[in-house]
Amino acid sequence: MRRIGAVVVLGVLWAACGCSGDDAGPRKHPVAGRFLVNGAPAEQMAVTFHHENGEKAGEHRYATAVTDKDGRFELSTTGDKDGAIEGSYQVTFAWLSSKELDAHDMLSGAYSDPEKSAYTVAVPVAGPELPPFELNIPESRIRRSKRP
Repeated sequence: MRRIGAVVVLGVLWAACGCSGDDAGPRKHPVAGRFLVNGAPAEQMAVTFHHENGEKAGEHRYATAVTDKDGRFELSTTGDKDGAIEGSYQVTFAWLSSKELDAHDMLSGAYSDPEKSAYTVAVPVAGPELPPFELNIPESRIRRSKRP
């Protein structure tokens, strides 16, 4: 599971670094949203949108983000918060235990398989922001970090 956290963190960092903004690729649309777990904002939720068209080039097939302290995110594809290309997406997420490379998914991978995802989003989105993603999870199923 530690590898999942490291891969997600590296993927998000790669997407955030992106290009210089001179992307000649498909038009991107802003996508923003929020994650709540048991009614509270979920900080460090790594969000990945998987384009329905598996033929899309890698740099346009995935859009990613990590939520802030208020549970908010803005997707990045090839540049910082540049949005996502048009299409339908399966949404996956992993709740990272920290900002470190050895972070683990506190949801134990339960929401990280795009083929099993119950969350679908069409881009462009209607309105300035998606409705919140709300998860109700028993505390006993959340693998929180043990702090020394």
